[in-house]
Amino acid sequence: MSAAPAQQAPQREALINIQYLRAIAAMMVVWVHGREQFEWIKLQFPSAAGSHGVDLFFVISGFIMVYTTYGKTLTPGSFLARRLARIAPLYWLGTLAIVAIAFLAPAVLQRTIISVPHVLASLAFIPMLSPSFPGQMWPLLVPGWTLNYEMAFYGVFALTLLAPQRIRIYLLCASLALFVASSALFNFTGILDFYTNAIVLTFAAGSILGSLYCAGRLRRSKPMGLALMIAGVACWLVALSLEMGPRVIAAGLPACLVVLGACIMPSFGLNWLGWLRRLGDASYSIYLGHLFLLGMLRVAWQRLHLPMNTAIAGWMFMLCGLLVCALGGWLIYRLVEKTLNAWIKRRFNL
Repeated sequence: MSAAPAQQAPQREALINIQYLRAIAAMMVVWVHGREQFEWIKLQFPSAAGSHGVDLFFVISGFIMVYTTYGKTLTPGSFLARRLARIAPLYWLGTLAIVAIAFLAPAVLQRTIISVPHVLASLAFIPMLSPSFPGQMWPLLVPGWTLNYEMAFYGVFALTLLAPQRIRIYLLCASLALFVASSALFNFTGILDFYTNAIVLTFAAGSILGSLYCAGRLRRSKPMGLALMIAGVACWLVALSLEMGPRVIAAGLPACLVVLGACIMPSFGLNWLGWLRRLGDASYSIYLGHLFLLGMLRVAWQRLHLPMNTAIAGWMFMLCGLLVCALGGWLIYRLVEKTLNAWIKRRFNL
C-alpha cells in the first residue's frame, strides 16, 4: 500500500519541473512579441530569440501526450474530443474577441484585416494565408499558428492509439519523419508545406522522452539533470549567436536537452518557485492572451505619454509587458479558462 505514493512522487516532481518550463516558454513568447509593439523597442532588442519558446512548448506537448496516455486504453475519438475540449474553447473565444476588437477598439490591434474565409479557417484550425501578414500562414489570433500544428499532431497521435503500446512511439515518429521527408522529395507549397515543416519533429522528440520516462528508462539525477539543462541553454545561446539553422536543430535540440534535464531532475523544492508553477498552470492563457494585453499596454503607454525612444524606456516597457501578461494571463486562467473547461467537462462528460 505504501509503494504507490513512493512511485508517484518522482512523477509529480517531473511534472512540476515541466510546469516551470511551460511558464518560461510562455514568457519567452511574451518577450518576443513585446519588442514588436514599438519599432524603437524592436531596434533596441533586435533578437527574436524568444520565439524559440514555441519549440520548447512542442517538445513538452509530445512528452505530455505520451505521459497522459501511457498504458491506457483510449479510442482515437475520445482522445481527440478531450484535446479539442481542452484547446479549442479559449482559442475560439480569443479569435472572436479579435473580430470584436477590430471593430470596437482597433487601436489595440496594430494591423488586422478581417475576412470571413480567414476567420472560418482560423476557427477550424486550418492554415491559411493571412490577409494581415502577407506570405504568412497565420490565423486571425496569430499565436494560433502553433495550435494548427498541435491539432495535426493530435490527429496522428490519435491514430497510433489503435496500435499496441509497445509500437506506438515507433509509428508516431515514423509518421512525422515521413511527413518531413515527403516535403524534401516533393517540394510542397501552401498548406502541405506548412504541415510537413521540420518543426513537427520536436513533437516526436518530446514523445520519445515521454516514452522513455514512462517506461522507467530515465534515471533521476540532480547533477545530470542540471547539466543537461545548462547544456541546452548553452547550445541555444551558441546557435542564436551564430545564427545557426535549421530551426529544428538550433532551437529544437536545445529544447530537448532542457526537457530531458527537467525529467530526470528532482524538484527544486523551493517554496518561492510556487509562483512559477502557477504561471505554468496559466501558460495557455498567457500564450493566447498576451497579444491583447500587450496591445492594451502599448495604447496606455502612448496615451499616458510615458517615456519612449530611450534604452531605459525600452527596458521599462518590456518588464511592464512581462508583468502585465503574467498577471493578466493568470487572471484569464482563473476566471475564464478554468471556468470554461470545468463547464465543458460537466456538459459533455469528459
